[in-house]
Amino acid sequence: MRASLWLRTAAVIAALYAAAHTAGMPWTPTHETLAQGVVAAMRDVHFRAAGAVRSYWDFYQGFGLAISVLLAVEAILLWQLAALARAGSRYRAMAVTHLIGFVLLGLVAARYIFALPLWLALAIATCLILALLRPENS
Repeated sequence: MRASLWLRTAAVIAALYAAAHTAGMPWTPTHETLAQGVVAAMRDVHFRAAGAVRSYWDFYQGFGLAISVLLAVEAILLWQLAALARAGSRYRAMAVTHLIGFVLLGLVAARYIFALPLWLALAIATCLILALLRPENS
């Protein structure tokens, strides 16, 4: 497969990653008794931050949504990067940057989250490696 096809595949996986992350909202196991107590405490504890009063729950939800937005942006950028590769433009440095980002995202998922985000990040990283190894005109 050509580089552009591997980049488009990475873009589709990143879009699925964004959709799955968003569908997982509110990202908490609220059916467990202890987890319900943690969520209640996150909602109840408010503090002042940068001139606004927020709860830990507000930050948790906000960061979760921010991750969904950034994953969607990654999908769009990877799709656009495939178009650059197909046109014969320079794309390799940007592909390496995305590769490093998804490898780091995979490491974070392995350490702090769970397997599915790790697998998705590694699948995207693999597509990026293959895009870098396969010239566009082969």
